[in-house]
Amino acid sequence: MIITGWLMKRAMSGQLALMPAIKKLMDEVLSGPSTGEELEGALATERALVASAKKTALFVAGVASQRYMMELAEQQEVMAALADVIIEVFAMDSALLRTMKLVQSQGESAAALAIAMTQVYLSEAMATVEVSARRVIAAAAEGDNLRIQTTILRRLTKHDPANVIALRQQIAGRTIEAGKYVIS
Repeated sequence: MIITGWLMKRAMSGQLALMPAIKKLMDEVLSGPSTGEELEGALATERALVASAKKTALFVAGVASQRYMMELAEQQEVMAALADVIIEVFAMDSALLRTMKLVQSQGESAAALAIAMTQVYLSEAMATVEVSARRVIAAAAEGDNLRIQTTILRRLTKHDPANVIALRQQIAGRTIEAGKYVIS
């Protein structure tokens, strides 16, 4: 809750450009579906997933701040759900950046295990982001507004699921083969 409170306080005072970012996202969302920018190269799907998670965080922060305004700090469960989203987005971004750095330094085939681990983590983290975002929206909206915001959330979190079973088997096989936990 400290995370959310700090971010929202900075945003409301103008020290953090969160409100303009939320407004830009809301304009994008309200303009309807777009084809978007197709990412290419190593970890393109993962980069798109993290970008979606960031947009989801902005969206639910906007929904909560619009509904509760200055009383947001008093909504502890909403603040906790927002914090869960923010924490996961930060961790997703960190994991992706570390893996991208590994791919750049060692090559994609040498970093295959790290890529698999990142894919598993991002898949699970995105599920957490979506569930927490739903909590915020359910608390902040009702009726038609709730249905609209839920539809927007579905569009923001839409992605093809990773085959985490096969990825975990790959990770486990490599771990058993090495006789210890490995990352490359």
